[in-house]
Amino acid sequence: MKPWWSILHTIALGLVLGGIVHLGAVLAIPSLTRPNADERLAPLAPRHVMTLLPHPEAGRTDLPHRDPAAVVAVCRYDLEDAPLRVRATPGDTFMSFAFYTPTGGVFYAMTDRSALRGVIDLLVVTRQQLEELEETDPEDEPVRELRLVSPRSTGFVTVRTLALEPGLQPEAEARARAATCTKEPLETGTVVPPSPPSAGGAPAGRRQD
Repeated sequence: MKPWWSILHTIALGLVLGGIVHLGAVLAIPSLTRPNADERLAPLAPRHVMTLLPHPEAGRTDLPHRDPAAVVAVCRYDLEDAPLRVRATPGDTFMSFAFYTPTGGVFYAMTDRSALRGVIDLLVVTRQQLEELEETDPEDEPVRELRLVSPRSTGFVTVRTLALEPGLQPEAEARARAATCTKEPLETGTVVPPSPPSAGGAPAGRRQD
């Protein structure tokens, strides 16, 4: 059994590394902005499907540089027809989320520390969709979900996990891949099937109590 100080050291190292990777990854994504981050991600990830990004390779220019320990999944979205529901279960490992405009500008970021009862559950909407939602919200009940207003109708979400050891890579990839992003029409509340693979703000609501 490892001594307590060794366990604390490992935990502290993981938290520090997680913070550094999250900050570095958020700052690195704008390198995709020439000509357009969303367009450059299109060959790698269809819309409304959480897709693992391949690990960067020497000489590859279509992906931003990132720490080898980081596993990144991306979901490109289009809110023209419906809002986007994002769900994930971080578990015991570090997980971070960042929400981008098509050109790569970050409009919101969060980590697994925002999970409620171990689950991240939020809705990405346009300003008009938010107004429609608020019209149907019960007046005597608080909004029990996080709603993010996207500055543009299109954009993308990234989910990042860490594999501090090579042997933990499959687990980190599985956790990132398990995150979901699905269209959720306002009129029915049902989920629209994800688009088939192709070749190609600040929070507006209140967090759950």
